[in-house]
Amino acid sequence: KPAPIMDRSPPEPESWNPALHCQQGRSRGGWGHRLGGFPPGRPSPDNLDQICLPNRQHVVYGPWNLPQSGFSHLTRQGETLNLLETGYSRCCRCHSHTNRLDCAKLVWEDAMTRFCEAEFSVKTRPHWCCKQQGEARFSCFQEEAPRPYYQLRACPSHQPGISSGPEVPFPPGVPTLDNVKNICHLRRFRSVPRNLPATDPIQRQLQALTRLEGEFQRCCRQGNNHTCTWKAWEDALDGYCDQEQSVKTHHHSCCHYPPSPVRDECFARRAPYPNYDRDILTLDLSRVTPNLMGHLCGNGRVLSKHKQIPGLIRNMTAHCCDLPFPEQACCAEEEKLAFIEDLCGPRHNFWRDSALCCNLNPGDEQTNCFNTYYLRNVALVAGDSGDDKGQGKQGQVGEEVSAPPQSPRKSESPQSLGGSDWGNPTLLEHSLQ
Repeated sequence: KPAPIMDRSPPEPESWNPALHCQQGRSRGGWGHRLGGFPPGRPSPDNLDQICLPNRQHVVYGPWNLPQSGFSHLTRQGETLNLLETGYSRCCRCHSHTNRLDCAKLVWEDAMTRFCEAEFSVKTRPHWCCKQQGEARFSCFQEEAPRPYYQLRACPSHQPGISSGPEVPFPPGVPTLDNVKNICHLRRFRSVPRNLPATDPIQRQLQALTRLEGEFQRCCRQGNNHTCTWKAWEDALDGYCDQEQSVKTHHHSCCHYPPSPVRDECFARRAPYPNYDRDILTLDLSRVTPNLMGHLCGNGRVLSKHKQIPGLIRNMTAHCCDLPFPEQACCAEEEKLAFIEDLCGPRHNFWRDSALCCNLNPGDEQTNCFNTYYLRNVALVAGDSGDDKGQGKQGQVGEEVSAPPQSPRKSESPQSLGGSDWGNPTLLEHSLQ
C-alpha cells in the first residue's frame, strides 16, 4: 500500500517478490498506461545514494521489450528513462555530494521537460502532468512516481550464467540454422566436462558428447554445414540409446522411444543449453558497475558481432583494471565516454553508424544511443582456452556469436545492422585503439 504523499521518510524494507519488482510495465491484463518505473522520482538527499548505488539495476527500453504499435506513449516513457539513466551515470561520478545532487536534479528536470515536448509533438492526449508549467509540473511528476526512492530490485536473469560445478550438458541441443554459428565458432571454448563421478550413465553421456564434438568439427570444416551437424547429432544420440539399451539399468527417458522424430523431439526439449551457450555470460555495458568490471578484468574473452566493442573493452581493462577496485567502474565509464567521443569525432568516417547515434547532440544523447543500440548485450566467455596465440594480453577476442540482436530503429531494416562495421567479426588486435 503506497505511503501518503506527505510522508517523505524512506519506506520500510519489504520482502522480495520477483513478480512485483521485475515487471517492466506490462500488467496482467496487457500493456498499461505507463511503464513500471515511470515517472521517475525526483533526485533528493533522501534517494541520491540509492540512485548512485553501483549495482542498482534498471531496464533499458527499446523495440525489443516494448510493443511497436498502439503504445507510442510507452516508447516515449522508455526513451525518457533511458536518457535519465545515462545522465545519472555521469552525475554519480561527481566526488562532491552537493555537485552530484545538483547534477542529478538538472538531468531529471531536463528529461521530464523533453518528455513533455515529445508528448505535445503528437496528437494523442499528453500526460496530465505535462499540462502544468514549471515547478507545478515537476511536483506532479514527483507525486506520481511509483518508486520515488529507486528501490527496484535486481530481476532474475533468464540468461544462463557461467556454469560451475560438475554437470553434464546433456542432452545436447538440436542443431538449427540459428545456433550452428555457436556450434562452430564457440567450439574451441567448449569442452566436455572432466573429473565427474565415474558412474556408467554419466560416462555414456560423456562418450556421446565427445563423439558428437568430433563430428561437429568435421561439419564445421564444411562451412558451418547445418545438415551435417543435424545428422551428426541424430546419429550420436541414436548411438547413445543403443548403449543405454544394452544394459539392464534404468534408461534415459527419451531412449524409450524408437529411432524417430519423436525421440529427436524428446532430446531437443530436454537440452539444458539449446543455443550451445553454456559458458557465455551476457553483459550490459550500458551501465558500468564494480561487478561488471570483475567480469571484464577476469580471465575471459569478449565475443561480439560489433567490430568496435573489443577495442572499447581493451581500453577499459588496460587503463582501469590495475586501479583499486572502487575506482575501476568510474575509470571504465570515463573510458567509454572518451571512446564514444572518438567514434563520433575523428573516426566517424571509418565505421557505419547504423543507429545514427553520432547525429545526436554530443554528451548524454549520444551516450544514451550507444548504450541502447550497441552496448546492451556483450557476450563474455569464461576462462581461457590456452591454445590461441596473439590475442592480446587480456586474452580477449572478438568473434561472431549468436546472441540477442541489437534491434534497429523502425526506419532501418535488420539487414542494415549486419552490413556495418558493428556487424563484422574481428580480432581484438584489429580493433580501434
